[in-house]
Amino acid sequence: MSQDITIELQFFMISIIWGILILLAYDQIRVLRRILPHKISLITIQDLLFWLVVSVFVFAMIYVQNSGTIRGFSIMGIVIGMVIYHYILSDLLVKIESRLILLILRPFSLAISYICKGIGFLINKVKKTSLRIYGRLKNKLKSVKISLDRRREKKKAQKSTKMNERWHNEKEK
Repeated sequence: MSQDITIELQFFMISIIWGILILLAYDQIRVLRRILPHKISLITIQDLLFWLVVSVFVFAMIYVQNSGTIRGFSIMGIVIGMVIYHYILSDLLVKIESRLILLILRPFSLAISYICKGIGFLINKVKKTSLRIYGRLKNKLKSVKISLDRRREKKKAQKSTKMNERWHNEKEK
């Protein structure tokens, strides 16, 4: 085989490996989405950013390996690598990896759920206690207002009796 054909064959194999690596990286995003569910808008943004980064890396690979000349067989090699990886390993790897991570995180999620339940219990107790205290303070405030009103009435009554006494005294004189 000639030197040129060997170089082109190596470039084709590198393209296939790049296709495999691209989908392997994308599978890590899929695993993340299985562990932490995402909204469609966040998925769209993640996909857009991922493919922008991948396009930069693919261009850099083509630039380094083939002096920036985009060849059809290099794009075909990337697609072949993606298809091979997708049909042989992708789903199995995502399933195993996400289950393994969830299994590792299980004790932490249980601990967090118990902590959240405890905090919720404490918050309910504080709410009930504060409502009870609020009710008692409200009743005390009413009784204090009633007492103050009674005192005012007594003072008014005393003032009016004093005024009446003065008035009668002045009349008598």
